[in-house]
Amino acid sequence: MAAAAESDDPLTAALDRLVPDAPGHGFGADIDEAHTVLLSAAASREEKEAALRRWFGGHQPCVFAKVAARPDADPALDICWVDEEDLARGAEHVEKLLQQARERWKLRALAGRTSSLQVMFNSARLAHARPGPELLEVFRLLVGLYLPEWAPIAADTICLDGVPLRRPDGRLELFAASMTVFFTGAHLTRAHDHRVPGGMLLNVNAVGHHTQAAHDAGRFRTHAEAVRNSHGTALRSVGNGGIGHPTGHSSTWHLGGDRPTGYGLRRPPRPGHLPADADPERYGSLYHIDVTVSSYYADPTPFPPPAAGPAPDEWTMMLDYFTAEESPAYHNAALMTGLPIGPEQLHDAPWRPEPRPNSRREF
Repeated sequence: MAAAAESDDPLTAALDRLVPDAPGHGFGADIDEAHTVLLSAAASREEKEAALRRWFGGHQPCVFAKVAARPDADPALDICWVDEEDLARGAEHVEKLLQQARERWKLRALAGRTSSLQVMFNSARLAHARPGPELLEVFRLLVGLYLPEWAPIAADTICLDGVPLRRPDGRLELFAASMTVFFTGAHLTRAHDHRVPGGMLLNVNAVGHHTQAAHDAGRFRTHAEAVRNSHGTALRSVGNGGIGHPTGHSSTWHLGGDRPTGYGLRRPPRPGHLPADADPERYGSLYHIDVTVSSYYADPTPFPPPAAGPAPDEWTMMLDYFTAEESPAYHNAALMTGLPIGPEQLHDAPWRPEPRPNSRREF
C-alpha cells in the first residue's frame, strides 16, 4: 500500500513526523501525577489549567513563576491554552488563536496586571514525542506562529517579545520579554530544568515589566528596592531544577568563592536557598538558558552522561542587567528598563532574534 501523502499544512506535517517515545515511558512522579489530569480526555480545560498551576507552584524551578501562579498574584501569570484539537486544525488556526491571546495579554500588561504569558500546547503527541530533530522542528514552527514578525525562527537564537506598561504619569514604555520553550521530554536530559507536564510550554516573561509594575503599584518604596527584590528572586531560582531527577541534578548552579564548578563536584542547593558565596552576577549552566529553542532539545541522551563519556559543555550566564540605573551599559537594557513608545507601538516586538551559534549541536 502506498504511503499517505504528507499534509500541505506545515504544522500538521511536522506533528505527523514526530517519533513517539517507548511505551510506558515516565517523566517523574510530579509530571506523571499531573498527566492524570492534563492528558485526560475526561478533564475540562479549567481542570487542566488548575493542574498546571499546581505543578507550577510546587515544581517549577523559576521562583517568579511559582509566585505568579498563585491565585492572588499581582502581577499575575496569564495562560493561553492550545489543545490537540487546535493543533489538528493547522498552522493558520493556531496562529490566529495565539495572536488573539497575545493581544489580550498585552492589553492586560499595559495596566500592570500581568507580566508573564504561558502558552500551553497541551498534547499527548508532544508530551510523548522523543527528543530529536522532528520535535525541534515543531518547536520552531510553534514559536514562529507566536512571533510571526520574526518567523521563521531558527534554533539557537534568543527571541524577545515586547510588553507595554502605562506609567502612573501616562507615559508608555515597552519592556523586553524573554521567550523560552519547556517540554515534557526534557526529563533527565541536559535540559532537565526545562521540563513541564502536558506537552510544550512557551514561557514569555518580562521581569523588568514585573519589577516596574510592582513599584508603580506601591509595593516597594523605590525602584532600586524593587530591582533588588527581583534580582534576589532570580538568584534563588538558580539550582532548583533538580526536582524530578533521581540524583537531584540541576542544569544550573551557583558560582562563587572556592566552590568547585566542574560537573560532578557541585551540589544543588535546596529549593529557594541562596548560598552565602553565590556570585550575584553570574551562574553556571549546561546550556544557554536564554535561547528560545536550543538545539540541545533534540538530544535524547540521558544526562548526566556515563562516567566514560565526554565532559559536558558549560556556560556562564550573566545577571548584570539587574540594575536600577536609568540607562545601564548593557545591550539588553530593555530587559529591565522600559523604552519610551507611542500608542501605535503597544504590540511591537522590535528586537531581532539574536543568534547564539556556539550552542549549536548536531544530532
